[in-house]
Amino acid sequence: MRKQTGRGSAEALETEYEGNRLTLGGAEGAMVQLPGLPGVVEITPKGADGASLRARGFRFELDGREVSKADLQQGVALELPGHRLELIAPPAGFDLALRLEATATAAVNYGGALELEQVIWSRRRSSWLLALLVLVLCLVVPAVVLFEPELGARLRSLPLPDDGMWSSGPLVAAHRTTGIGDDCQACHTEPFKMVQDEACLVCHREVNEHVDVTVHPAQHFSGERCASCHREHNEPQALVRRDRGLCVDCHAQPADWPDAEGMEAVSGFTEAAHPEFRLALLTPRGPGGVHGWQVDRVRALPETQRERSNLKFTHAVHMDVDKVQDKLSSEGLECASCHTLKDDGEHFEPVTMDAHCRSCHGLNFDSFEPELELPHGDLRAATVAMEAHFIREFTDPVLRQERAAKKPRRVPGKRDAAGSCEGSGLECGRREAMSEAGFQFAETGCVTCHEVTETGMQSIHDRWYVEPIKVTGDWYPHSSFDHSSHLSLAREQGRNVCETCHDASASDQAADILIPGRENCLGCHADNERVSAVDCVSCHVYHEAGATPALQARGHDTAYEPAGSGGE
Repeated sequence: MRKQTGRGSAEALETEYEGNRLTLGGAEGAMVQLPGLPGVVEITPKGADGASLRARGFRFELDGREVSKADLQQGVALELPGHRLELIAPPAGFDLALRLEATATAAVNYGGALELEQVIWSRRRSSWLLALLVLVLCLVVPAVVLFEPELGARLRSLPLPDDGMWSSGPLVAAHRTTGIGDDCQACHTEPFKMVQDEACLVCHREVNEHVDVTVHPAQHFSGERCASCHREHNEPQALVRRDRGLCVDCHAQPADWPDAEGMEAVSGFTEAAHPEFRLALLTPRGPGGVHGWQVDRVRALPETQRERSNLKFTHAVHMDVDKVQDKLSSEGLECASCHTLKDDGEHFEPVTMDAHCRSCHGLNFDSFEPELELPHGDLRAATVAMEAHFIREFTDPVLRQERAAKKPRRVPGKRDAAGSCEGSGLECGRREAMSEAGFQFAETGCVTCHEVTETGMQSIHDRWYVEPIKVTGDWYPHSSFDHSSHLSLAREQGRNVCETCHDASASDQAADILIPGRENCLGCHADNERVSAVDCVSCHVYHEAGATPALQARGHDTAYEPAGSGGE
C-alpha cells in the first residue's frame, strides 16, 4: 500500500501486507488503521480483474452512487469518509496495490483521562491488587488443605475456594469412591508433585506390567509412570489413553530397544505401517505331544501354516447339507451348531465329544448290545471296558448261548461281532476284545478322528497309542477381539457372517488354520480406509497375564502381600 505523506507524489510511505484479504478502518482489528472511518472495508484481490470491496458499518461513494460493496478496477478511485482510495498496478511479486490519500482531517475523539495521576486507582495498582487476590484465593487458601485437613474439610463445605478448584476435570466413575473421590491426597500424596506409582499400587496390587522384565529389562520402563498412560481428570472421562502415540512412541523405532528381540516397526494400521500378525502355534514336544506342548509365536500368513492338533476333521464335509444334517431339523449345520461364544465375546467354549459329536458319532462297540458305548478320552478305560465286556459275554453260559442263537442286525460301518466261539470263555472274550480294538483303533472308530499309532505290543492295553488332542484356543493371545459386534454385520446372516472371516466351507483338513490374518482386518479397519478406524488399544492388551507383577518390577515387592494374607 502506498500512502502519500507529502504534497508531491514522490513522497510516499509503502507498506506490505500478507493475507487473503486486506482490512481498513478505525476498528481495533483492522490491518490498516484509518482514524475517523466509521466502519471497516474488506478488500479481496481478484487477480487481473482487480479487487472486490465490501464495507461494514457505512457506505462509500463510487461513480456518484453510495454502495456497500463493489468490484474495483485498476485506475478507478472511490471516495471514503476522509480518504480517497485508488487501485493501481501492483509491482512484480504482489497481487494487489493501493494508493491511499487523506482528503480531510479525521475527526477522532480520544475520550477519558490522559494522565494516570488523574485516576485514583491506576491500571498498575488495579493489576497488582487483582493478581494478589487471585494468589490468595486460588493458591494460599486451597493450600491450607494440605497442612490442616480438618480446616480443609470445612472449606469444602463452604462457598469458598478449596483444593477442588485445582482439578482439571472430574474423576472417572471407578475412582469416585469413598476414600478416593472425596480426598485428593489419596493419590496426590506430595504437594506440587505428580502422582507417583506408589499411590496407584496401593489399590492396584495385582496388576502386571506390559512385559516380562526377564525379556525386556525393567530399566527400559523406568521413566514410564502409571500416569503416563492412565490420565485422570480428563473430559470426556477416559482413564486409558487412546491416542496413537501411546504405543507408537516406542514401537515406531525398534532400534531404540536393542534388547527387544523380534520387535518390528509399527507406526499405524496400514499394510505398510503394521507387520503381519503373529500366530500362537502349539507345537508338540516329542511324538504326539508326549512331553507336553510349547507355544511358538510365528509372524506369517495363517494359510501358510499348519495346526498340529492330532485331530482328524473336515469342516467341508460337516457343512455340506447333502452329507450332514441336523438330526432334529434335517437342515445343514451352522457354525453355531458346534461353536458357542463365551461371555467375554471373544473366545468360544471348547468343542467336546459328549456335547457336540456323540449324538452322531456313537462309540458303541458290540452289535449284540448297541446301547453300550466306550468311554471317551481314556484309552486304558476303553480297552478295559471292551475286554471286560466280552469276557463276561463268553464266560456266562446264558449270555454265551443267547449270543450264539441271536443274529444281530447289520449296522453299516460297524464290524460284525462274533456270535459264537470255540474255546474257553476267557479265550473267546479276549479274542473278541482284541478284534474289536483292532477295528476301533485301526479301521473305522477312534481312528476316524484321532491319530493312532500301533506299537507292536501284544497286550490289548499297550498295542495302540491314541495321540492326545490339543486344539488352539487363542491364536492371538496378546490381542483382544469382540465377536459380538462383528456378528451383527447387517449385510450377512447365518453362517455367512462367520465365513466373511473364516472360510470353513472350503476346509477339508483339521490342520487348516481358519483364523484370519492382517489383510482381513485391513479391509475395514485400515487407517486409510476410513470405514471403521480403530486405535492400538482397541486390539492390543497391555497388562498381560504372564508379565512381571508391577510391585516387583517397580521396586515395591517388599511391601506386597497377596490378597487374603491378613495384611492391611
